Amino acid sequence: MRTTRRTFLIGGLAVTAAVPLAARGARASSSDGDRVLVVLQLGGGNDALNMVVPERQDAYYRLRPTLALARRCLHRLDDDFGLHPNMGELAKLFAEGRASLVHGVGYPSPNRSHFRAMEIWHTADPEHPPGTRGWLGRIADELAVRAPHSLPALHVGDGDLPLALRAERTFTPTLRAKNGLELRSSAARTHGVRERLLEGRARGELDFLRTAARTTYAAAERMSALAARPSKVEYPSSQLAERLQLVAKLIAGGFGTRLFHVELSGFDTHARQAPVHAALLGELANALAAFQRDLDAQGVGARVTTMAFSEFGRRVEENGSKGTDHGAAAPVLFVGGGLRAGLHGTPPDLSKLVEGDIAFGTDFRELYAALERDWLGVSPSTAARPFALFA
Repeated sequence: MRTTRRTFLIGGLAVTAAVPLAARGARASSSDGDRVLVVLQLGGGNDALNMVVPERQDAYYRLRPTLALARRCLHRLDDDFGLHPNMGELAKLFAEGRASLVHGVGYPSPNRSHFRAMEIWHTADPEHPPGTRGWLGRIADELAVRAPHSLPALHVGDGDLPLALRAERTFTPTLRAKNGLELRSSAARTHGVRERLLEGRARGELDFLRTAARTTYAAAERMSALAARPSKVEYPSSQLAERLQLVAKLIAGGFGTRLFHVELSGFDTHARQAPVHAALLGELANALAAFQRDLDAQGVGARVTTMAFSEFGRRVEENGSKGTDHGAAAPVLFVGGGLRAGLHGTPPDLSKLVEGDIAFGTDFRELYAALERDWLGVSPSTAARPFALFA
């Protein structure tokens, strides 16, 4: 069998790997029936009260004299809540039973620091400092045992690999462009291997990096072919839509990755919130709707669940700069197949605030447990009782 040699930058080292040419088109997935989880992070702290508006609560209008949205402009979800005017496409998914929302998600003693709150969500551990592995990285490690030559997780976006995807035994590439994979140091052992290689003491551990390079090269070739395929629907013109469009091509093309992490930032709206937040929510709704309809058109929508979360909500009362400050509990949004559609959890009661914030009613680890056990079929990372997310 002929081979070709390519050099990769892995853990700061240039590593040359011999890759069988015959393996370039091999599928990474053993079954088209494997379920997929797409995690969409809304960075900065999304103001959920202006996304899912409690339109029948007078306190909403009293505490938000400039930011409150008029009832007549909302997309009605039920008798008590309506979606932001810019989220009409998402409202259609709710009407079709393709979307679900859990109110009041959080954890005890909420932290209002962006960095610490994100660490908590990424590790599923509010009590301890972050370690070397995130909650999705733990799942990736378990999936890699079942399919040793697969690429179980993929980060699509800019910046460093999210803590949520850091693993102990698997590499997770970062995809910054349609044909560019960048292998980050997602495995805890990478740094140690790098140091031993530099000191000439690695011995057989070079195989660890060679295997990662080999897997990444094969994945990059397969990805390039899939990225060139046309989509089944028209996507809006936005960065989030472009990223989700690529994710849809990888899923529908049988790329084999089962965990995707995507980000939409800009939700830290302390001042002049209304226009910025409206644009972000429009981008979110339109991109999510196009993504789901594309998946459905390609016959894979029923095996993909997308979760959209933010590290915390915003304060109920607007501030003096026509914005909102860091809050606590907020809803988590789900789109996809097999969901128990509609609104669930503990609806926010603005007459019973906790230090000016919405009280949490559902621990976020219950949602993780449901995604792990009931959707992906892996062992839950915590002892939390799985929330009834799926029908």
